[in-house]
Amino acid sequence: MDKKLNLTSLAWPIFIEIALFMIMGNIDVIMLSRFSQNAVAAVGNANQILSLTGLIFSVITAATGILFAQYLGAKNHDQLNVLASTSLAGNLVFSVFISAIILMFARSLLLLINVPLDLVDLAAEYMMIVGGLIFIFSLSMTLTSVIKSSGNTKPVMFMALLMNILNVIGNYIFLFGPFGLPILGVRGVAISTAFARTVAFVFYFIYVKRVLHIHISFKHLIPFPKELIKKMLHIGIPSALEPMSYQMSQVVIFSIINTLGIWVINTRMYVQTMVMFVYLAVLAISQASQIMVGHMIGANREDEVKKVVFRNLRISLYITLFMSVMLALFNRYIITIFTDDPRIIELAAVIFIIDIFVEIGRVFNLVLISSAKAAGDVRYPAYIGIASMWIVCVGLSFLLVRWLGWGLAGIWIAFAADEAIRSLLMVRRWQSDRWKGRKFV
Repeated sequence: MDKKLNLTSLAWPIFIEIALFMIMGNIDVIMLSRFSQNAVAAVGNANQILSLTGLIFSVITAATGILFAQYLGAKNHDQLNVLASTSLAGNLVFSVFISAIILMFARSLLLLINVPLDLVDLAAEYMMIVGGLIFIFSLSMTLTSVIKSSGNTKPVMFMALLMNILNVIGNYIFLFGPFGLPILGVRGVAISTAFARTVAFVFYFIYVKRVLHIHISFKHLIPFPKELIKKMLHIGIPSALEPMSYQMSQVVIFSIINTLGIWVINTRMYVQTMVMFVYLAVLAISQASQIMVGHMIGANREDEVKKVVFRNLRISLYITLFMSVMLALFNRYIITIFTDDPRIIELAAVIFIIDIFVEIGRVFNLVLISSAKAAGDVRYPAYIGIASMWIVCVGLSFLLVRWLGWGLAGIWIAFAADEAIRSLLMVRRWQSDRWKGRKFV
């Protein structure tokens, strides 16, 4: 394998990239919490829906990353221009359609998930600005998939840093109005997010064209690449179904949380904000593992894949255990960054203990599922994921909250059960070698 395609060289830029995006999200929450608690809850609800719609783009983006890596591993460079052009065209069509739906039905979508009426106007305003320009985000997703699958993870990291800087400056200007500038509140946060995403898209497009020498043009769609699109749909639909199902299940669960009160909504927001840092390294390792496996499969090195994947899994597990235990021990000190509400602090302390078990299961699922997809085994993870998310996660959440009255703790127990069941099934899948023989190039 090429020297730049080892775990460390791939993972550390991805780690910093994801960390920067998480920091950007946390800065939004912190700055909004200083502005208004209602603003925190409103943006949280809006982002719940936007995250779901954004996953529609992963039908194409996931397939692009896997095919790009396998084509490079097989040294089949002829298809790269066609693949990139087809992916961008497909996501452009999808995203323009979704932008139109968000602009027309933002309020209806928020009411559908039981968003409190006093939050709907704020959340709808945020959704219409960020969601109205979501086509820019979808094209950026496609381009970053191409860049990272080529083994060049550093440019995306540097762009994430710039986006953070732009976002912080924009938030400060629009939330606190320095030098007599108008205070726009949630609307300003949305404008800041949309502007940072637009700058990122321009950078990614130039990088793909000038550095990777990928020629993006509608000419590559003539003659229409039917066989390539069949491959993309074969990979993309199952690959996207699992995260799409996850986000839809989270919307249902969020609608349950919305009935428990704004302070519980905010507890969930603050806990998830902090928990993201627990599995930050695992996300980076899982993405790096996917790139490595894709290149190895394309280069006909299938027999070496399992050893690499389980080594990556062990590293991820050690990191997660350490981080989740530290967070459970010191969460009371950290959560005061966001709030001094004693109800939130006490509830969060319980949730962080349960979350240790959630994170252990999540490690297995992130690394094993990402690697399986890269090897071409895309359907099995989707099927077990969808079944477990709805039967175990949603079903158990409803039972523990509505029937037993366990509140947010009951929901976190359901999360742990879902992750545990899926992780056991994925380990069994890898040990059986039934993931082999499924390459696409």
